[in-house]
Amino acid sequence: MKATFGRSAKLYLTATIFTGIAFSFWELFFNIYMISSGVGKDTLGLIRSISALMALPLGLPLGKLADRIGYRKSLIMGLGIAFIGMTMQVILKAPALIILMAAVQGTGLMLYHVAASPFIMKSSTPENRAVFFSLTYSLTTLAGMVGNLVAGQLPGLAARILGQNIGASAYRLVILTGIFLGLLCLIPLSLIKKENLIQPKEAFPPSPILSLKKLFSNRFVSLLFIRNVMVGLGAALLIPYLNVFFREEHKLSDQSLGLLFALSSFLVIIGTTLAPWLARKMHSKINTVNITQIISIAFMLVLGFSPLLWLAQIGYLMRTVFMQLSSPLLDNFNMEASPPGQQSTVAGLKWIGWQIGQAIGLYVSGLVQVRYGFTPLFIATSILYLASIFLAHKHFRPIEKELALSRGK
Repeated sequence: MKATFGRSAKLYLTATIFTGIAFSFWELFFNIYMISSGVGKDTLGLIRSISALMALPLGLPLGKLADRIGYRKSLIMGLGIAFIGMTMQVILKAPALIILMAAVQGTGLMLYHVAASPFIMKSSTPENRAVFFSLTYSLTTLAGMVGNLVAGQLPGLAARILGQNIGASAYRLVILTGIFLGLLCLIPLSLIKKENLIQPKEAFPPSPILSLKKLFSNRFVSLLFIRNVMVGLGAALLIPYLNVFFREEHKLSDQSLGLLFALSSFLVIIGTTLAPWLARKMHSKINTVNITQIISIAFMLVLGFSPLLWLAQIGYLMRTVFMQLSSPLLDNFNMEASPPGQQSTVAGLKWIGWQIGQAIGLYVSGLVQVRYGFTPLFIATSILYLASIFLAHKHFRPIEKELALSRGK
């Protein structure tokens, strides 16, 4: 059956193109910009961890805020705040102010992420939901592919415009260009029809602490939180610094780095498009996720331990596509298994777990890189990913079977 989408879904998908471009520029060059500005890896780790750390005090309140004010408004506010924080991080010079703006960025991204998955649920039907999640990832990744491809060519052009050699000023100009393009996402989001905010009172318990205890008493929610801590930690130790890894270990140029990241995005598009089909063939989202993630770990070890650039590049590409293939399937499953009326709050808790791992991993990674290099990080990330796969197989697969039985499938 062909999936069809309403106006709100189409506008949201359009917005993801612009956000994908902005964050591809950011992820490709922010680390390199900071190092070029004289920031040490340990300080860079602190700056990046502060953004993730905002999930701890704000995750649950922002999840409830999204329930109250509506997902459309939360998406707009979250991205607007995040882009302000990102802009100021590459304009300001004082480390203390950069850290403060990283916290602003983290707050905005938190609000955006806790609203995104519930918005998709609300704007889709059971028949087209898996396709909607996959399309969101595919279009974001497509935009990232274009963004990486273009951004990789821009530092040289920016340096010529500035009349300088390629350095911090050129990278700053490239990043600001990406943020400007990202701001265009606010146009389609603002055109989405406003939501009816009348919701049952039980969706907003009077005590956040009691609400938190009630949610964590749900077996699925507590396991989801634990798993996201593990995966967030494993990812943060390594993935955000792969641009630095390729630059230092294999001496990749800006153009080659952009091309490599763009090619990985292209392969991810194919993978996420195939994800719903694979899940149907295997009759399980969780089994599909676990198998593809195990394959991704094998390629990640190839990336980390091959002395050959071409083999490391293949490892990177295959690791990325198999790991990212699982993301829309997991998001779909998480929303289906969430308690009714609490989807954005659960999304907030999930993101808190992820960001706890990120906050720890981003900071620790900077310290480890300075002292021991990247080898321990590849090993630690592989172990944490394997542990998360075991948890999903042991606990999430039975929950998935229960959901299928309750739907009469």
